[in-house]
Amino acid sequence: MKTKLKKFTAFAAEILPHEADYLTSIQQFEDAEKEEILKRVSANAHGQQNKMPFNTKIDKRKYSSLMDWIQKRLDSIDVDSYFEWVNDMDRKVITDAISHEEEKVLLKRIKNYEHPVHNFMKFYELVQNYRHYLLIRLRHKDYQEVNDFIEKYKADYDYSKEVNQKLHQATVDIIEQFNLKKGDSKQWEDWLLSLFRNENLDGFNRYMAVVRLTFLYFNSREFEKLKEVYDRLDVLLARGIFYTRRILYNYYANRLMLHSKFDVLQQAEEYGYLSIRQKNADHVQYLSNFSSILIRRGKIEEALNLLKESFSEVQKSSNFYHKIGFISFYIKCLNLNNQPQRGEMLADSFLRIYKDEILKERWYSFFTAYIQGLIKQEKYDKILQVFRRYNLIAKDEEDSNKSIYLPTIRWYYEIALLKVGRLEAKELVESIVDFSQEHVANPHKSFILNQVLSELESYIPRTVIMARTRLYQK
Repeated sequence: MKTKLKKFTAFAAEILPHEADYLTSIQQFEDAEKEEILKRVSANAHGQQNKMPFNTKIDKRKYSSLMDWIQKRLDSIDVDSYFEWVNDMDRKVITDAISHEEEKVLLKRIKNYEHPVHNFMKFYELVQNYRHYLLIRLRHKDYQEVNDFIEKYKADYDYSKEVNQKLHQATVDIIEQFNLKKGDSKQWEDWLLSLFRNENLDGFNRYMAVVRLTFLYFNSREFEKLKEVYDRLDVLLARGIFYTRRILYNYYANRLMLHSKFDVLQQAEEYGYLSIRQKNADHVQYLSNFSSILIRRGKIEEALNLLKESFSEVQKSSNFYHKIGFISFYIKCLNLNNQPQRGEMLADSFLRIYKDEILKERWYSFFTAYIQGLIKQEKYDKILQVFRRYNLIAKDEEDSNKSIYLPTIRWYYEIALLKVGRLEAKELVESIVDFSQEHVANPHKSFILNQVLSELESYIPRTVIMARTRLYQK
């Protein structure tokens, strides 16, 4: 039996919440049934779990017409599609391959231009190349119109280029602090905020400022400030500003991380489902972040199944930062799903092949998952051997001054020492109390600490109970 409205239902299921908001804001339907359909599309886009069926009594031609309307409206504001068109026209102008019909479209866009468009710099450079094309062919009327555009927007172009070049230096400082957890990139904050708020600046530079503010505020742990930026960005995305699905998926992935910092895990999970719907270049990173939320929500099997589905994709990745993060979460999921032996085999194999990359990129994430699996199997001698071979205590001490530091891996080491009789229980109690007491007043750090202590309690219950008692008596 043929399913009714199958094509439209599949199409509507792909509509993202901000796309639905934009479409709803611009619609001016006089047809009540089309308006009803669009409202249902919007409601389903916002309701991840409870999708409502469409009214099969409405003429299916209206569904077809609405599908066409939706696609055309989204295509018309898609900044990536526009970027591809600009690049294609630029190539054809430079290679003398532009057709008469394509020229008509280009000249119309120059004549009707409203500043600023998202990819203004690329468009301006296309128009510059087109000016050469026209002049050498003695097309004076078209040349004059194109030349007027270039003169009119020259100052805007020069400013955008200057901003873009300065953004590079800001990025160097911010990423250096992100990677090395040292230095200070706060001097860029006010300037980046001014770019984001500048409605006369091209969208490309404005959005680049948002991305750098995201790194900057994660560096400084100023999540309230980042939330203010993202709340403003949310409004702009709903208006179709910066629109392309690539940017929306990045926004949803960053919202996941932001909500996780406030421990609002249900909303983080909802954004996570949105972020992984498209398999783009950042899919591995989005999947790892989403899996971490599912783990914290206790949805271990779901996280493991997601990671399994993408394992072959990860093996092809050349981004070791993302690859190591993915493998670390995969090992952790196996541990939590009572499969630490499989996690150990995967870790041993991955470590044998990518030792240098692990120690350079994300040693803490990888070894925390690896050692956790060994503890679950009570392989304490192997744990101590791993610590010696890879000098993990020294690496842990190097990281101890970082704002995000947690002594989880050190405590794993001390548990192994305790179990082989090389450490007294009271010494481990002191270690737990000494570190934890300065962080119990921080809601996020306290939340994470309690999760770590709950895990440790399953290995050394009496020791952790003594530490908790001491900690909360202070």
